[in-house]
Amino acid sequence: MLNSQLHAKKKRPYIINLDPAVAHVPYEPNIDIRDTIQFKQVMQQYKLGPNGAIVTSLNLFATKFDQVLNLLNTRSSSLE
Repeated sequence: MLNSQLHAKKKRPYIINLDPAVAHVPYEPNIDIRDTIQFKQVMQQYKLGPNGAIVTSLNLFATKFDQVLNLLNTRSSSLE
């Protein structure tokens, strides 16, 4: 909803999906945790259930968050 409101105001949102277990998102994220973290592999590798695998996936992604921040800084700099 926020995405469509921003588009209606001619503002391009930068969308990040942080749900590693979602099967489908109704929008196109610019950054998607699923591109770097494979939820089902995390479940198998660490012998976790779905909830534990989500938390572990987020922790693994957090180790790469500096890269996400660099992308966001680059984007915001290009808009100025």
